Amino acid sequence: MRERTEIAATVPESIWGSWKQRIEALGTIEVIHPASMGLVMMKAEESVAKEVFHVGEILTTDATLTLDGVLGYGIVMGNHPDKAFTFALLDALYHSTDKKWIITKQGIDAELMRQAEEQKQQKQRHYQLIKRTMVNFEVMDAE
Repeated sequence: MRERTEIAATVPESIWGSWKQRIEALGTIEVIHPASMGLVMMKAEESVAKEVFHVGEILTTDATLTLDGVLGYGIVMGNHPDKAFTFALLDALYHSTDKKWIITKQGIDAELMRQAEEQKQQKQRHYQLIKRTMVNFEVMDAE
């Protein structure tokens, strides 16, 4: 589930928007907590001493709902109520064991795999651009 979430976090709105429409058309949704903004404390780990510290607060949007009686929760960074709602739908969808969702899950999984490959290629292109700017320094021993 975590891998799906990491991929879906950067999927374009047009794609997750279509997922939202597909799920809404097939399921019964009850909103428990509508998408609303909040602040959460962001933690980070210092790289040498490995000490955890609080960087500061970040703005988030979260939503809670049920999809055919299955609980779903979505949270995203920033002010994105539709995205938080959609992530709550996806959470409920993937926790559902109802057979009516099998085809929908397969379709979303296929799109996530395409997006994962595209994201991987984009990271490789970005790395190649950065790599071109690397400088190879050699330290010479003075005698």
